[in-house]
Amino acid sequence: MPSPFTLQPLGPHLGAEVLDLDPATVFQPQTLAALEAALVKHEALVLHAPWLQPEQHLAIARYFGEPEVHTFYPNLGAGFEQITVIDSRLGDRADMWHHDESFLPGPPIVTMTHAQILPPCGGDTCWISMTTAYDGLSARMQHYLDGLSAWHDMNGPMTAALRQNVVSHERYVEVVQMNRRHLHPLVIQHPLSGRKALYLSPTYTTHIEGMAASESDAILSYLHAHCQHVQFGFRHRWRVGDMLLWDNRSVLHNAILDYQPHQRRMQRTSVFAREPLPA
Repeated sequence: MPSPFTLQPLGPHLGAEVLDLDPATVFQPQTLAALEAALVKHEALVLHAPWLQPEQHLAIARYFGEPEVHTFYPNLGAGFEQITVIDSRLGDRADMWHHDESFLPGPPIVTMTHAQILPPCGGDTCWISMTTAYDGLSARMQHYLDGLSAWHDMNGPMTAALRQNVVSHERYVEVVQMNRRHLHPLVIQHPLSGRKALYLSPTYTTHIEGMAASESDAILSYLHAHCQHVQFGFRHRWRVGDMLLWDNRSVLHNAILDYQPHQRRMQRTSVFAREPLPA
């Protein structure tokens, strides 16, 4: 059976553009299964989808799992609570390398972001393949890291955001009181591809369990620097209507804050697994 679309790789290890996709077929089981297979292989997909409506956005998200109603970000409202609005005019500007919500016991597995309003230049998003970063380590380092766990905590980034006047004091207090932190394996195995991936970020990962602070800091600093090697990454320059899907289990991302005072508005859905994140 012929593929419902063609794929153009965008980086040597990460990213592919979906071409020749007929919008009328996007919700057919064959097309959704092919999108999932492409996402597992390429870890981030670019669809140029100016035709995409909120109900269609949610339909695709539900194929991958359970769409999240975000705790404190605004959303599209009744019937579309799972579509989060990320708007720079509302103070929502990430500019940090992270897995989405890795401080949760079961973080989202897939993130889908649809571009609505873009600045005249800037506002790109970058991704890092954490599977390729793991593969780039020596066998001895891989063996050493397997079995270690690290803490992921939201409070540090929220404190920094408060100091930079990015969030209000009321939102800061609300989030900190949730005490959102969790211990995750430093190396996870993707449930579909079977590949191992580093699972850490400079934003949320605070320390490695069972180590002295100096030891943990040294290892995390090395791993953060290692993951920044350019060959592990992919950078996308957005167009209005672009839909980006990425595998939150195996990539970090960073929305670059270089477009002020212009507006950047996205509609995002994060999807939880119907099964727990595997160790």
